[in-house]
Amino acid sequence: MFCEMTPPIGTSIRRLTSDRWMLGSSKVCERVTTTNSSNAIISWEDGEGILCLRERVEDDPLLPEDSIETGLVHQGGTSAAVWSLGTNTFCKVKAWCEGLEPESDTIQFVAKNAPCIPVPEVIYSWIDHDWTRSFLILRRVGGQTLRDAWPQLSLPQKSQIASQIAKCCSKLAGITSLTFESATHRGVLEPFLTLAAEPSHPSWKPRPLGPFSVNDFNSYLLQSTIHYPDIGPSLHFYHADLGPGNIMVSEDGNVEGILDWESAGFYPQGWIVSKPMLSAGFYLDSREGTKREAWRDLLGSMLKKEGFEPAIFT
Repeated sequence: MFCEMTPPIGTSIRRLTSDRWMLGSSKVCERVTTTNSSNAIISWEDGEGILCLRERVEDDPLLPEDSIETGLVHQGGTSAAVWSLGTNTFCKVKAWCEGLEPESDTIQFVAKNAPCIPVPEVIYSWIDHDWTRSFLILRRVGGQTLRDAWPQLSLPQKSQIASQIAKCCSKLAGITSLTFESATHRGVLEPFLTLAAEPSHPSWKPRPLGPFSVNDFNSYLLQSTIHYPDIGPSLHFYHADLGPGNIMVSEDGNVEGILDWESAGFYPQGWIVSKPMLSAGFYLDSREGTKREAWRDLLGSMLKKEGFEPAIFT
């Protein structure tokens, strides 16, 4: 059932003044002069200034909605949006439900178990239960997205980036589980493996899948439109959304950061190569001289060099 969140996801952050933002139902982010503010939940350096997060108070002023730019930089449908706060800070807001792993927990898991993987720096995160959404404050990652950088990169640089991402996949796949689950033993967000929702299910509301034992996961997949082959005795940790918008690269063709870890979890090994073949999220933008499937195909070839084989669907 298509419907907006209440309030809509695009209003999750509102600007109170030029240096102050209201985040959700209860928090305020503002520019301050010292990191020792008595009412701060957390303070951090941002460019040449300092930002802090605190609880909202009754007399926080609110500017008219059309009087100042809110800082919204991206909105994904009715359930996700990203804002720029200050110079080097972003806030990512996502629809939330019980059983869903906070992305900050996944990032922490990767940083601990595979420190060579370039993940964003988490400043602070919380669940706004009144508004049924999660807030994740991150420090800006250097470089630009692979999607934006692609036209300027040479073929050797593109191959180098694909090789680095494939090696990251190989490193993560060495972390295994006997359960289809997220990093912290919760459900996984993977719509390509999830059965169709009931007609009454709100379109914005996430539907985490699992956790499942290997046997239960096999049984579940038999009901799916994707008839997955035997998934093997164990599952492998995988980002699962390595499209060109989620990879930050430098001008010289090196991976600076991997974004958007909300779909990460323990998957069948064959899914690591198969997912790019199924998801349009791995496509590049349509531009003159650019093949939309170029990143998908290049990543697939590098993954095969790392020893990954696609699943054979029936």
